[in-house]
Amino acid sequence: MRIQQLKYLTLTLAVVILTGLGAAASNTGADTELKQVLLTSGFKARPADSSAQRAQLRALPDDQFTMVKQDGQTYYLFPDKKEGRLYAGDYYAYRAFQGYFKNKDLRAKGVFVWPVQPADKSNNRTIQVWHDWTPFSQWQ
Repeated sequence: MRIQQLKYLTLTLAVVILTGLGAAASNTGADTELKQVLLTSGFKARPADSSAQRAQLRALPDDQFTMVKQDGQTYYLFPDKKEGRLYAGDYYAYRAFQGYFKNKDLRAKGVFVWPVQPADKSNNRTIQVWHDWTPFSQWQ
């Protein structure tokens, strides 16, 4: 009897843990992709430590970039209100971010997208090869 109770308790504990892990994994889908793209594009994550910073973070529009000029430089800010962070990047980081989603959209349409210089994310030039499309009439 004691062994059956122990087996039941172990099984119940395993189900609870696996359910919790599944719920945690389902919450991190697109949100995690967006954060990863921001970081790999060159944005820096800055936590809002003070109450004034948290108030400024709450004042920014949700899921939008805000362009700010400071000391002659242009910065792009993206708020993460859930985790109390601000992602800040320059023009090149913003351009790399846009290029990632442009290329992702092209790939979804069936286009083969090949980066010209993959290590240089700020210079996000790509070669696009459209299947079943010939650029010149002589090739038909």
